[in-house]
Parts: sequence; structure tokens; C-alpha cells
Amino acid sequence: MVFLRVLVDELDAAIVDTADREVVAVHVGGTRVDDDYADLSVSGGVYGHEGRSDHRIWVNQMPLRIGQTVVVELLEHGVGTGPGQTLEELYPDHKPEPSPASISRAELFDDLRRFPQLRSGYTVCLVPNDGNPITLVTTSAEHGFGFSALWNNLHPHRLSVSLHSYTIDSVEAEIPGRDAYRGKLELGSNVRLQLVA
Repeated sequence: MVFLRVLVDELDAAIVDTADREVVAVHVGGTRVDDDYADLSVSGGVYGHEGRSDHRIWVNQMPLRIGQTVVVELLEHGVGTGPGQTLEELYPDHKPEPSPASISRAELFDDLRRFPQLRSGYTVCLVPNDGNPITLVTTSAEHGFGFSALWNNLHPHRLSVSLHSYTIDSVEAEIPGRDAYRGKLELGSNVRLQLVA
């Protein structure tokens, strides 16, 4: 068995048993217009395997502050923190709302550009298993950053890890942002993300 462990400031946020799952994803991200500095999500499941899909959420947009550290470990042994929750379990009182009037994609991005910016940017430091730190400092044009650690059952003994920044224009044009790091995390190792400023 393989377990994906996520810690925030050395405290367990989730330990996910990957058995019977196709994908498990850890995401940390933030934008200059979000109220919270950044947030952490851990989710995964089975998607269309033999006609069934089951999406689970272990951590749902946990707010993060400057100075906090997120660690992701890939372990051979562990005890899972439970099966995760479905969207229905997380939001039992949610009622579907009628779709709003159609708005164009261009209008959505124009609205986003008009939002007040709550911070000048981000500085984050990624420390992969080799111990060589990579610091990402967003530019004045960049809207936000994203860190991800992705596990899948095709390569169960490793994680794909990335850290990048992006502009509103790059998201609108559906082109990749600026990569600070792309790599693999092998079984028994970890990666550390420090939220510096």
C-alpha cells in the first residue's frame, strides 16, 4: 500500500490511503485578490472506472498564512485519516441554483482584472527531497501561484510535483504559466513548501 501524508506546520492535515483510487491531488494556491493568503486542498478518487466515479475530499480549501509550511510525503506504510467526504457530505444543505444569465469568457476575465488586489505578490520556497531550495517570487504582472503534488495509480510509487505562477492573461489564453519547478517525488521521500511572504 501507498499513503500520501500532508502536514501543515508539522501537524497532520490528511493521510490518504491510495488503495482503490486512481488519482489523489494536493494543491496549494493563492491569488492577489483572495481574502486568504493561500489555501490547501487534498482530494481524489475514481473517475469513470468500470462505470463508477467517486470523488472524495480530505481537506477543503484550508486557509494558509504567511510563515506556514506544507509538507507532502509519500509513504509505504500508514494509517489513513478516513475515506474523505463527498461533495454532498461537505455541503448537505446545498440546493442547486438556476444558472446565472450567460456571461462571456472575456467578461469574466475583465471582471477579474477589476477586483481590488489585496497583496502585491507572493514569495514561496519549495524544498524538494534533494534539499536544494527553489524560491518563486511572483512578478508584478502575475496574478497568483500554484503548487501541486499528484499521485496516480499508473505510477503508484511516485508523485508528480510542480510549482508555478501565472497571469490572468495566461489563464484566459489557456497557456501555461511560468514553471519554477517540475519533478518527481519517490516513495519514502517528501517535499516542503514554505509560504515566505
